[in-house]
Amino acid sequence: MKGATGPVRRFFVAVLAVTAVFSAGSAVLAHDDIESSVPEHKAQFDDPISEVTINFGEPVDGVELALVGPDDGDVPGEVLIVSETEAKLVFEPLTVKGEYFVRYLAEEDGHLIRGAITFVYGDRAGEGAGALTWILFGLGAVLILAIGAYFSLRNAQKSAVDAEDSELADVDV
Repeated sequence: MKGATGPVRRFFVAVLAVTAVFSAGSAVLAHDDIESSVPEHKAQFDDPISEVTINFGEPVDGVELALVGPDDGDVPGEVLIVSETEAKLVFEPLTVKGEYFVRYLAEEDGHLIRGAITFVYGDRAGEGAGALTWILFGLGAVLILAIGAYFSLRNAQKSAVDAEDSELADVDV
């Protein structure tokens, strides 16, 4: 019975570890602690823009904003403080179509607010590729869990056989 709790425990630890790994990435794109943004998170538009505004909803200090383009390169811009709750990133009008990320960092009452919003300039080309990526991640997770379960159960069976052999060796004939 003791051998069964080890593999079960390892299986649940593996499940928790895989869940933690796959959910860590979503925290980066979360936009908690902001009240609104222009453009809105996940907006899509065809006309080029030259500014992004973040409204934090509460007074903030030390605001940093950065725009990352479809090629993962930083887009040069200037941060303007509109009010104690709002900041704006001004840049040259966009020319490259694709998905953009606006990363923000600010301090509110001694704690950091950080995150990102995304928007798409132009068509949402490649949207299916994102779904394919998540499907592949899911299949990878299932494969990892299946392999972990296999080895855990195999070790449990070996432990049970070894325990049975040990008990048989102690029997006097």
